[in-house]
Amino acid sequence: MNTDIYSTLKLPFSPLNFTDEELTIAHLKQSLDQFYQWSVAEFKANADIEKLIYTRAKFIDELLIRLWKNFHIPDQVTSIFKSNRISLIAVGGYGRSELHPLSDIDILILSDKELTSQMEEQIGQLVRLLWDLHLDVGHSVRTLKICLQEAKNDITIMTNLIESRLICGNQELFDELQQQILNENIWPSKTFYQAKIQEQLQRHQQYHSTSYNLEPDIKNSPGGLRDIQIIQWIALRHFGKESLQKNGHFVYLTSEEIDEINNCRRFLWRMRFALHSVINRYDNRLLFDRQLSIAKLLGYQGEGNRPVEKMMRDYYRVVHNITELNQMLLQLFEESILSLKSDKPYDIDKYFQVRDKLIDIKNNDLFIQYPVMIMQLFHTILLNPQIIGIHSNTIRQLRSARRKLDGLLCQLPQARQQFLQIIKHPDAIKKAIFPMHRHGILAKYIPGWKRIVGMMQFDLFHIYTVDEHTIRLLLEIADFTTEEGQKKHPNSSKVYAKLPKPELLIITALFHDIAKGRSGDHSELGAELVEQFCQLHDLSEKETKLIVWLVRYHLLMSVTAQSRDLQDPAVIREFAQQVKNKSYLQHLLCLTVADVCATNETLWNSWKQSLMRELYFQTDRLFELGIHRIPEHRSIAREHKKLALAQLVQEGYDELEIKQFWKDYLFDYFWRYTTEQIVWHVKNLLNHDLTQPLVVINQIPFHGGTEIFIYSPDRPYLFATVSSELSKRNLNIHDALITTNKKEFALDTFIVLDPYGHLINNDRHQEIKDNLEKALRQNHYTRVKIKRLSSKLRHFKVPTQINFLSSFNERTTYLELIALDRPGLLARLGEVFSNLGLSLRSAKIVTIGEHVEDLFVLTNKDNQVLNENTCDQLQLAIMMAIDELDNES
Repeated sequence: MNTDIYSTLKLPFSPLNFTDEELTIAHLKQSLDQFYQWSVAEFKANADIEKLIYTRAKFIDELLIRLWKNFHIPDQVTSIFKSNRISLIAVGGYGRSELHPLSDIDILILSDKELTSQMEEQIGQLVRLLWDLHLDVGHSVRTLKICLQEAKNDITIMTNLIESRLICGNQELFDELQQQILNENIWPSKTFYQAKIQEQLQRHQQYHSTSYNLEPDIKNSPGGLRDIQIIQWIALRHFGKESLQKNGHFVYLTSEEIDEINNCRRFLWRMRFALHSVINRYDNRLLFDRQLSIAKLLGYQGEGNRPVEKMMRDYYRVVHNITELNQMLLQLFEESILSLKSDKPYDIDKYFQVRDKLIDIKNNDLFIQYPVMIMQLFHTILLNPQIIGIHSNTIRQLRSARRKLDGLLCQLPQARQQFLQIIKHPDAIKKAIFPMHRHGILAKYIPGWKRIVGMMQFDLFHIYTVDEHTIRLLLEIADFTTEEGQKKHPNSSKVYAKLPKPELLIITALFHDIAKGRSGDHSELGAELVEQFCQLHDLSEKETKLIVWLVRYHLLMSVTAQSRDLQDPAVIREFAQQVKNKSYLQHLLCLTVADVCATNETLWNSWKQSLMRELYFQTDRLFELGIHRIPEHRSIAREHKKLALAQLVQEGYDELEIKQFWKDYLFDYFWRYTTEQIVWHVKNLLNHDLTQPLVVINQIPFHGGTEIFIYSPDRPYLFATVSSELSKRNLNIHDALITTNKKEFALDTFIVLDPYGHLINNDRHQEIKDNLEKALRQNHYTRVKIKRLSSKLRHFKVPTQINFLSSFNERTTYLELIALDRPGLLARLGEVFSNLGLSLRSAKIVTIGEHVEDLFVLTNKDNQVLNENTCDQLQLAIMMAIDELDNES
C-alpha cells in the first residue's frame, strides 16, 4: 500500500461524523449506497484507481471506528483480577487497505484473554449490525496466544496476519502481535517461501496452468493479482515490514520493471473494480456474459464484440508480463531466501553458461547485438538435457531484446536454420516451442502469430485464446510419445510413431488456426500463409504440399467423424477421395485428435475416440482394397446376416427359428446394424412378447457410448418421446439409428452419455429402462415442459442454419441443422418430422459449446428422398418450432 496516498485521502463524507441518531440500519445502508454510487461515478470519470481502492478501505475504517465507539468497546479492560487489552485489526486484503466494491472485509478482534460475556455481546452486536448492512465481513475473535498458535498451524492465517493493520483499539497489543508473527519460530522464511511456491503451483493448476483462459479469474488465474501478492507476501516475511518499507524488494527489479508491475496491478484493479460494479455477488471471473459490460465501463469502444476483443488483448498482455516478472522475482528470492550454495557456473560455449541447471547468457548485450542468438538459446537448451529452465537474468535480457527487435527473426537465414534444427529435435515442443511461446518469441518469429496472441474465441466450445489453443495442440502431440499419452490415445500414438518427419506436423499445428480473425475462411487463408512459410524455409515440394493440405483440411476428419453417417460406405469413399493417401490420413488423424483435446479438456471421450478410430480404420482399409472397390449395401447386409446366424447357431440357437424370425426384417436392418448388435437383439427378442415394447441397455459400451435398444410398435412421435424421456434423465443423445420391420415395429438404437461425456453407470440402467418402457406404453404423446435456457446460453446468438446436403444414395435426404443448443430441441424436431409424415432413419447429434451441428437422415412415408416442396415445408416447420421453443423459455 502507498501510505502517502492513504494518509492524504479525502472521503466524500466521513462516518466519524455520524451522530448517534444516524447509526440506524436504514441510514447506514443509505450512506453505504451513496458512497458506492460516488465511487462508481469517480471510476467512470477515470479517477486514480489506487485512491478509489484505498478510499473504500478508509471509509470502512472510519465506519468501524465509529461503530466500535458506539458499542463502547474499550482499548483495555482493567479490574482487580485481570487486565485485558483489545484491538480491532484489519487482515488480508483489507489489511493492505485494498477494498474493491464487493471485496470481503476481514477483521480480527484480538485480546489478551478470553472476553467477558458482556464484551462478547457487544462485539456480537457489532458484527450482526455489519451483516445487517449486507457487508461481506469475515471476522475472528482470538486471544493473542490462540492467534499465534493458529498462525503456526495454518499458512493462510499467517499470510493474513503479516499484512495486518490496526484499525482501532490497543496499539501495544497489536505491536506485540506483529513482533511475534515475524519471529522465525513461526513459519521461518524458508518454510514460508516453499509453502507459498507450492500454493501458487496448485492454484495455477486449477486454471490449467495458463493465463489464456477465455473466462479468466482476475484474482487467481496465472498472471493475476495473486501472483503479485505472493511476491509481496514472501518479501514481507523475509525482509520484514519496516525493512521492506525502507528499502523495498526493489533491489531485485529495475526501475522500469517496478513501474511495469505497478502499471499491471493498476490495470487489473480497474478491471476488477469494473467487474464488481456490474455484478451483485462477489466473484472475480470474467465470464462471457459480463465481458461486454466491463469493456464498455472501462471505455473500450467498437461494434459487436470489438470492445471485448480490445480489452482482453490488453488483459492477456498484462498477465503475460506479470507471469514473467513473477518468475524472475521468485527465482531471485529462491537464491536469497534459501541461501542456496550455487554451483560454480560453467560454460557451454562462448555465448552461454549454466547456473544451477538454468541457462544464462555471458554477455547481457548478446541478444541486442546478435538477434539470431535468441533462436540459438532455445536450440542450446535442447542440446543440453541438464538444463531445466532459463535464468532470471536471461529472461530479463530476452524481455528487453524482444521489445527492441525490428522485423521478424525468420527473415534471418541463420535463424531459419536454427528453427529447423529445433523442430527436428524429439523434445522440441516441450523444451523449446513452449518456452518460446511463454516468453513471446514465437510472435517474433512466425509471420501472423502476433495477431492471434490473446485472440478471443466467443463460444462455449473453446476455453483458450487462439495462440494458447495452438500451443496446447502441440503439447497434445508431444504426449503421443509418453506412457500416459499412449494409454489415452493408443491408436494415434502408434500412428504418430510411424511418421517419418514429425516436424512437419509441428509446422502444421503452428499454422492451423493462424488466420483466425481475418476476413475469409481461416483454413484457406492459413494454407496460403503456411505455403509461404514452407517456401521461405526451403522445404521440399512434397513436404510443402502435405503441410498446406493439412492446414486447409484440418477440420475434415472431425466433421466427418462426428457429423456424418460412418455406416454408409459412400461416406467413407467420399472422405478417402479427399484425403488421397495413407500418409495424409496418418498426419490428419494425429492433428485432429490433438486439436479436439486442446480445444477443451471435457470434449475428448470414449465416444469421440471410437468415431475417429472407426473412420481411420475404414479409410485405411479402403486404401488397401482400392477406393473403387467399395462394397454395396446389400452385400454388407448379407455378410452381417450370415455371420450373425453362424454365431447364434454356434451358441445353440435354432437356425430355422432364427430365419423365420428374420422374415419380417428388411435388408436395411442388416446393413445398418453390426453382427454383434444383431446377435444381441435376437437374444433379447426371441423370448420376448413381441406385441409389447422392449428396452434393453447393453452392459458393453458400443463405440464408447451407452447403447440403448428399443423395440416398440412404430408410431408418430416415437423419436420425440424417447428424446424427451432421455433428456428428463439428463442424458445426451449422440447417435440414433432408426429402423422398422415389415410389421411396423421400430428397432431403434440410441447411443447416450452423461453430461460429462461418461458412460451411464450400471446402477442407473434399470431406472432408465423402466421409465422408457412406461413412456412407450402411453397411447398419446405428451409434450414435456422444457427447462429454461441457461443465462450463459442466452448470452450467445447463433443464427439457425438448415442445410440439405448432397445425399450419398438416392433414397435418403441429409438434413444438417446448426442452431443454438436449447433444452427440448431434439424432442421438438421429432414432433416436426412426425407432423410432416417423415421417417427418421438415423441421426448424429453433435453439441459444440453453445451450438449444435446435427445430422438427420430422412425419407418420406414411401421411403423415398424428399422432394423440393417437402424440404421447403420442413425448413419452415423447424424454424417455427425453434421460435416456439425460444418463446417458451
